[in-house]
Amino acid sequence: MKISVAVLTGILSLIWPVSLLAEQDDGPVTMRFCYENQQYLPYVIQLGSQGAAISESAGMLTDMVKMATEKAGIKAQFIHYPWKRCIALLESGQVDGIYAAIWQKKREAWGRFPKQGSKPDETLRMWRAEYHIFTHRDSGLQWDGQQFSGVKTGLAAPLGYVADEKLGELNVKAQNNYLPEEGLRLVALQRLDGYVVESAIGEHLLRLSGIEGQIRVLKKVFLYADWYVPLSHQWVSLYPEKARLFWQHLARIREERGKTLYEKYSHIQ
Repeated sequence: MKISVAVLTGILSLIWPVSLLAEQDDGPVTMRFCYENQQYLPYVIQLGSQGAAISESAGMLTDMVKMATEKAGIKAQFIHYPWKRCIALLESGQVDGIYAAIWQKKREAWGRFPKQGSKPDETLRMWRAEYHIFTHRDSGLQWDGQQFSGVKTGLAAPLGYVADEKLGELNVKAQNNYLPEEGLRLVALQRLDGYVVESAIGEHLLRLSGIEGQIRVLKKVFLYADWYVPLSHQWVSLYPEKARLFWQHLARIREERGKTLYEKYSHIQ
């Protein structure tokens, strides 16, 4: 008796989990990634239009994702939107991964982080970042690692970032949120006490805008953080082994190529 492919697939779906069926598929697996549409060198480069594929250089993080997916036998596609929209797309399963994100327990609602027990597996991180406080050269703002002093107008950070949340918890958050370029400009105009952003991004934007001489960086780091690439719950359920393989290749690329890629994009103006 002959059994059609459709009938056989239906029978198997009753026996095997969907994820196992997906892993058995020998066809090319596609992952769609979303990253923030800003000029955050050396990490990401703002491109002019929304595209389903990126062929040109788009920053060290995008290069790392492209390398990791290639190693894992995955076809990568990219789109870039405001960060909050990337998060919403991940939660709904409309994209399969976003980068880069700091782990928090509540953020596991967005998608799946590489875990070791109840905590993120730091060996599978994408990058380790430092967030500094940028203030005016004449400002009296101080940060001792626990609390601020000399606050007058408040501090800001990008909306939706962990740094923004931490400023709120410390009751020093300014009334409005600003993207880094605008926030640093307002610090230079002494309309903000300070702006918190990842150090390399902040330094690049200062050079780009020509306001380095008006800004100083507080010595004490505001936040140390590991960056990860969370994947959608839907994609990981379909391809659990591919997900783990992707994270493993990403970690290896960070170790072997991360410093070189960082230096390459740090010299772009």
